[in-house]
Amino acid sequence: MARAAMSGGRHQLLREHLMGNVLDIPRAPVTTVTGLRPRAHRRPRVSRVVARRNKSLVFLDPKKIWAFEAADRLTFVHSREGRFAIDLSLAAIEASFGRTLFRVHRNWVVNLAYVKELERVMGGTSLTIGGDLERGEQTIRAPVSHDRAKALRNVLLKDATGLRNL
Repeated sequence: MARAAMSGGRHQLLREHLMGNVLDIPRAPVTTVTGLRPRAHRRPRVSRVVARRNKSLVFLDPKKIWAFEAADRLTFVHSREGRFAIDLSLAAIEASFGRTLFRVHRNWVVNLAYVKELERVMGGTSLTIGGDLERGEQTIRAPVSHDRAKALRNVLLKDATGLRNL
């Protein structure tokens, strides 16, 4: 207590002593700069994705990738060429690709350009992703989590036509 009172008094004396010694410096006029835009944060553009097949490296065009899947502590990339292991987490993949990918489940990130079907199944929702359904081309199925189903549906229907009740 006595120590706090002493130190408080000491500061008061110091403040009073310095008041007469402080120079009153006029402030510089404030100038505003107009016409400048904040610099847009640009992500480095991914030119290709490197995956593994056995002991070889496979180079994939990012525009042709259907989805990424996390399973058994590994991450896989799905495309027309097949399923390959990659060394990145789903979070790192999302950061690299930006808005072209959509996380539909904690273990799945999909390229919305390749979504062919959104289906309600017993116990949830699933996506069909991949090749042309009419030609019977290869496709994959990905689960959609309950809390992301509505947002996914809205994103898919945003620029679509053909349904009366959205």
